Amino acid sequence: MRKKVLIIEDERIDVLSIGRVISRDFPGVSAEVLTNGEQALDWLHRYQPGESTISLVLMDLNIPRMHGLTLLTEFKHHEILKDVPIVVLSGNEDPEAIRLAYGAGAVAYVLKRTTVPETSAALSTTLDFWLNVNQVSVPTRVTEA
Repeated sequence: MRKKVLIIEDERIDVLSIGRVISRDFPGVSAEVLTNGEQALDWLHRYQPGESTISLVLMDLNIPRMHGLTLLTEFKHHEILKDVPIVVLSGNEDPEAIRLAYGAGAVAYVLKRTTVPETSAALSTTLDFWLNVNQVSVPTRVTEA
C-alpha cells in the first residue's frame, strides 16, 4: 500500500519546503495538504482509507480556524487514524507549548529553523525515522515449533 503524508500547514513557504523534501528524499510517498483547522477537521470526519493510507501527519499548531492542539486531540480520538504518528512542526520554542503538544499525543516536536536548509535537514531526518526506520515487521504466517 502506498504511503501518504498529511500536511496541515498554512504557510506556503513551509508547504513548499516539506513538499521538496518529500519528493527529493521519499519519491514513493505522496502528500496531501490542508491549510486550516476547519478544513482538516472536515477532512478527518470524511476520511476513508483508500489506495494510499495516511502514514504520518505533519502539522503546525498555529493554524487558522482552530488551534492545532484541539485538532491534534481530534485526530487521537479518530477510530481509524488514532494510531497514526503526528509530528508537530512549530517555530514556538516555549517548553510549555512543547509539553502540551506531547501531552495531546504528538510523537515528535520539530522546531522550524531559521534557514530553509536547516528546516529541510530536520524534516528529512524526521520523515526518514517515521516513514522508514520506525517500522514494525509483522510476520505473514505464524508456525508452531
